[in-house]
Amino acid sequence: MSEDNPEQAPRRAGGARTVALAVLHRVAEQGAYASAALDAELARKRLDPRDVGLATEIVYGALRVLPELDRAIAAHVKHDPARMDGLTRAALRSAAYQLSHLSRVPPHAVVDETVSLVREQRGPKVAGFVNAVLRKLARERPAEPRLPDRLAVPEWLSRTLHDSLGVERAQAMLGDRPLPPPMCLRIEPERTTRQALLSELSQAQPAAELEASPLSPLAILARRVGSPRALPGYAEGLWTVQEEGAQLVALALGAAAGERIADVCAGHGGKTTLFSRLVGASGHVTAIDVDERKLARIAPELSRLGLPQDRVDTQPIDVSVGVGGLLASFDRVLVDAPCTGLGTVDRRPELLLRLGAEDAARLAALQLRILSKALGLLRPGGILGYAVCSPTRAEGEGVASRLQAQEPRLERVMQPLVPELPAPDPDGVLRIGPWLSRPGSFSRPDAYQLVLWRLRG
Repeated sequence: MSEDNPEQAPRRAGGARTVALAVLHRVAEQGAYASAALDAELARKRLDPRDVGLATEIVYGALRVLPELDRAIAAHVKHDPARMDGLTRAALRSAAYQLSHLSRVPPHAVVDETVSLVREQRGPKVAGFVNAVLRKLARERPAEPRLPDRLAVPEWLSRTLHDSLGVERAQAMLGDRPLPPPMCLRIEPERTTRQALLSELSQAQPAAELEASPLSPLAILARRVGSPRALPGYAEGLWTVQEEGAQLVALALGAAAGERIADVCAGHGGKTTLFSRLVGASGHVTAIDVDERKLARIAPELSRLGLPQDRVDTQPIDVSVGVGGLLASFDRVLVDAPCTGLGTVDRRPELLLRLGAEDAARLAALQLRILSKALGLLRPGGILGYAVCSPTRAEGEGVASRLQAQEPRLERVMQPLVPELPAPDPDGVLRIGPWLSRPGSFSRPDAYQLVLWRLRG
């Protein structure tokens, strides 16, 4: 992470701290997503750019080292911290992060403004308690506060990552990444080029940080560009937002012109629209998901991107129980299965508040049920893909091995179907993540696992 001087003194930052407190409270107590809650609060408050930077740093920074902050707070609280009022806990977390990690923030400003915010919302007694805790934390402030250099995770997750990825990849997964995380654009190659779009974006946003992805041939990484809908080319359908790792998963399936593709667990259709482009006028894509509301978003996106509606159909089916009468007629089937989402933990550190050691195994059982049913969509000789945005072995190789034990006709594909992409590991799992990044790039793809099989006739 980098401070980018968002909290330069002397200056009051009450607006930024108000936003950070509200977001941390909503994330912990209401299950809100940090990015959506932060965007909503920033839209309401209309802060200046430096305060936006400070609020973003506090929210994401605090969530990324939450276990450490909670231990520091608990050392100065006599009762069980779990019994603490949610807003009070959020205020202490926000202030503890600033005191421990933001060097340019005056400690007295952190304490005074946090206590003032709590007094307004919880009264003088709770404000007095917060004041006492924060003054103790302020006395323990490092002589030279530094930004965290890695994500702090519970012990169970640290063990899981090391067991699943090995030491080097686990360190890359938890290592420092720049804030804010880059937004990733996927160009529509029949409508523009990366160079042309990069030029348009740089002219419209001189302060933006832009980079052609070193991993996906369709991706542009963008930081400090604001709302995507306001960027050049959005209204014209020249690009869509799709995370870098998700692009690699879709490309790795190897969809080709004229093929029939089943996109299982399609969600709002990010991969569906890419498949539609790849299969061309003579191909077809069926997007399948249990959530009809997500599927309803696909048609408008096809229109915006200039893709024919009749090239895609949507099917609201719960594939964990069956395929709704669809036939084994698809050339390729991708199951982007429901998972822990731990591969996205850098962008969504709030996941660490909701997940436990048992969740990977629970979701792996669901993934196996979906895969077993989805196999019934595939024609002999076709390709089945299984993807999860999680690095855990239980959700990757564990599920893949169990499926192959059930279905001996499946032959694991050991070479990439698309030459630009990396090869799978020796176990046949393509592991995508920040360890694929290049020096000097701010490319940091989410961690995915992808397994491909060919169905023997």
